[in-house]
Amino acid sequence: MNIRLLLEHNQTVYDATSIVTDGVAWESSMRGEAGRLRFSVVRDGIINFVEGDKVQFYTDGILRFVGWVMTKERTQEQIIEVTAYDQMFYLAKNRGTYVYWDKKASEVISMIASDYGLAVGTMADTGWKIPQRIEEGQTLLDMMLTALELSEEATGKEYFLFDDCGRLTVKERSQMDTAGVFCCDGGVGSYTYVTDISEDTVNGVRLYQAGRKETERLAYQQENSEKVEEWGRLYAYRHVAFTLNQAQMKEIARGILEKQCRVKKTLVVENVNGDLDIRGGNSIYLSIPDLAEIGVEQKVLVEKCTHVYEDGSHKMSMEIRVEG
Repeated sequence: MNIRLLLEHNQTVYDATSIVTDGVAWESSMRGEAGRLRFSVVRDGIINFVEGDKVQFYTDGILRFVGWVMTKERTQEQIIEVTAYDQMFYLAKNRGTYVYWDKKASEVISMIASDYGLAVGTMADTGWKIPQRIEEGQTLLDMMLTALELSEEATGKEYFLFDDCGRLTVKERSQMDTAGVFCCDGGVGSYTYVTDISEDTVNGVRLYQAGRKETERLAYQQENSEKVEEWGRLYAYRHVAFTLNQAQMKEIARGILEKQCRVKKTLVVENVNGDLDIRGGNSIYLSIPDLAEIGVEQKVLVEKCTHVYEDGSHKMSMEIRVEG
């Protein structure tokens, strides 16, 4: 496999491939995190770059990552360790206030990106229109993810926001399905399996309506009593538009419980033979028959993927959401 690393400083583009040492690691995620590229280069006195400079990374001639240098760490051996992030970094760092009505999540994302001069690529039509939303002092990323979450609760469709080679992209989960197959017959190295109800699990929902915060009232409540008895009370709180009726709120609560009233199962698979087409957000087929009490022989969602390119080899690790 051939890699290529370009650094751009003051409109001059340097090919830094020849001074890369200790490989390159590229991380992508569908969990609202910035994509990250980590690499080390030898300080040769010729290639000059500073914080904020543009980075492009290619494998076999295909552009995989576009980002900007954020961290440089130097050693006495004249090695510079570099961390670069994509556009999602700027979404997480900047805050703002927005008030909007009757907008799709995809429209909200495009609107905010335009206001902050961020490039936009493929933007799936999220369909459902958010009746009303006030976002005050939130990060741009949180505003966008909230819009997507509201759409998912209303439609049952899961959408992923990520930076695709320098362009903010939104895709529906089914658009990111792949033909990737990984088995424990040598294609998969070591793995760790975690089950958890402490972070993202709920067994009840309370929806509040108000024209203003000080007049907010509980408008709808629903729970899974069996799971409340089993886990204790784990309620989700949502503030919804005052224009929603009981049927609409019931549907929102149903969607939240359908997605989150479960034990969260996360599988971390390491030292996997690399596949250039896999990134965070892709669905793959995974076969580990002897995994814990369940075994896995099904399609799973890759929540985070790290590709490591070193000495001509390509390995990767994946954080996987196991459903069902």
